Amino acid sequence: MFSEPDPAYIYLVLIVSGITLLLAVLALPANRNWTWFWSVFSIPWAAEAFKLGEVGITLTLPTDLIAGVIGLAGLVYLSFRLDKIALLWQSRIFRWSVFLFLWMGIVAVLFSENKLVSIKFWLSQGAYWVTFGLGASLWVSEQRMQEPLWFYRWAVLPAAFIVLAICVGRHLALGGVKEAIDKVLSPFMREHTVYGAYAAWFFIASFLLLLYKPSILGGAILIVSGSALLLSYSRGAWLSGIGALGLYGLIYLYRWLPPIVRLIGVGALSVSTLFAMLLFFDYNPNMLELYAYQSGGEVGKHLASSFDLRRNVSNLERINRWFAALQMIEERPWVGFGPNTFMEEYSAYQRSFTRTIISVELGEVGGAHSEYLTAASEMGIPGLLLLLGVYLSTLFVGLRGFIYAPTLERRFTYALLLFPLLSYYLHGIINNFMDHGHMAALVYLHWGILTKLDQKISNTSDATSS
Repeated sequence: MFSEPDPAYIYLVLIVSGITLLLAVLALPANRNWTWFWSVFSIPWAAEAFKLGEVGITLTLPTDLIAGVIGLAGLVYLSFRLDKIALLWQSRIFRWSVFLFLWMGIVAVLFSENKLVSIKFWLSQGAYWVTFGLGASLWVSEQRMQEPLWFYRWAVLPAAFIVLAICVGRHLALGGVKEAIDKVLSPFMREHTVYGAYAAWFFIASFLLLLYKPSILGGAILIVSGSALLLSYSRGAWLSGIGALGLYGLIYLYRWLPPIVRLIGVGALSVSTLFAMLLFFDYNPNMLELYAYQSGGEVGKHLASSFDLRRNVSNLERINRWFAALQMIEERPWVGFGPNTFMEEYSAYQRSFTRTIISVELGEVGGAHSEYLTAASEMGIPGLLLLLGVYLSTLFVGLRGFIYAPTLERRFTYALLLFPLLSYYLHGIINNFMDHGHMAALVYLHWGILTKLDQKISNTSDATSS
């Protein structure tokens, strides 16, 4: 778990929580636009610093408060406006999301090995989805103040800039070394991998916004988020960030190529990927790290260690968790062990030939190190397929919008929604973060805005066909 938080930062979180909740609630009856603004502003501040007694609940402020109050208000609003649900149902993202949460609830209530843990997780995730996902679907519109780029520039990014600047400043004061990172994250982040995913998300978002509308503030946010990403020492975050930006460049180029060149390019990329995977299993890790060190110093060496499956203990332990997850899936393929139960169940499924010197007996720390294996082991194969349904539908809507957008502004709107989300999906191959308030709120926020855009496209298509 994270280190003991500094009281000064607890006071800061409490002050921000009180202000954002008060402003969001006061604005609710008069102007939902501003309620939504303050709800979104609260996301980057999410801090896991408050445990409620011995019941195993960690209060994440201010997002838990916002999700509880504004999410409840949103449900009351929807209960009187079933026509809104009918409109949202036109979006494939919304349909997949509903089925995912229904299945999660069924597994949590009926089949979980620890129903209390699973139901708490389901309710908390549902509150975040209603507040930041459905909230985006309901309250984001074409009005300037509600347009996605406007929200990112004036609500999400400034708040993220402050939080990341605090973490980077504290880290640099301690020399910026890897050993000091756990001391600078609390209460905002639990550990360095989620810090890396968080920094990668905002690095990509600020990079895209700077391309769209250069500004001094945008440059400052890019520098701070890039510094946070580098100092996170999270290899998964580095790789997912590089992967998302690389795909941005490829897809942007793809738009301008003739169809035959596109086909050849996709084929060449597929063959190159297959060749790289074959080489991956037949290389000398000593030589790889040597070349990486010569070209990139300690950062290059640390990044190269991501591919060392023979000596790196962290990588070997990740394989141990993956193997345990596969054993759990084999035992309960249809319903899994219940949402958020992997940590307390996986230890019995470790095997002596996969265990490492950092493996634990009681499973008291860590997750499956994969969003996909987590879903399958906790909700069965149907849960994994439903999660993939949401992921693929968001990618489809985002890619289609990015490639065929009629204006530059709309293209960058889709880019802003798609590529930070894509970095999370890539990072999800080797880590899982949906139990962290910051990442869950950001993911659901993007799902919700893409749902709104998908719903608009469906309406336009229906009108055209009729």
